[in-house]
Amino acid sequence: MEKYYLDKGQSSLEYLLIVALTFAIIIPTTYLFYNYSRESTQEITDAQITKLGRGIVDTAESIFYSGQGSKTVLELSVPDNVVGASIIDGRELVFNISTSMGASEIVFFSNINMTSASGCSGNACSLSQLASPGFKKVKLSMPGKDSVMIEVI
Repeated sequence: MEKYYLDKGQSSLEYLLIVALTFAIIIPTTYLFYNYSRESTQEITDAQITKLGRGIVDTAESIFYSGQGSKTVLELSVPDNVVGASIIDGRELVFNISTSMGASEIVFFSNINMTSASGCSGNACSLSQLASPGFKKVKLSMPGKDSVMIEVI
């Protein structure tokens, strides 16, 4: 009769070891996949913002070199984590973004002067309409000789 209890105890212990080993494999694997997914999402968002910023700056330079009276409209998709956009000193397009690590800025430099249709105060021009996610139409025009105006329509 004692032998029966030992076999039952041994099988219970083996079962617990199998469950523990399964958890030891599943929990770190889940953590790694979660981190990979989060990092991939951040990389995709960074790529979208880079495409957005480079598109605006490249088009602004093209409009500037085309001459006074030139204009075009860009259709852009703004990602979710953009919380602000502005033009600094006329030559820096700045996107403020929120990430899992905190607030960050992505800056795009231009060879030409840019300004905002919504107005400027000091050396900063606000592009607050680009701070909300979704589909946007951005009009770039050169009304004068010195800078390209950027307007979200």
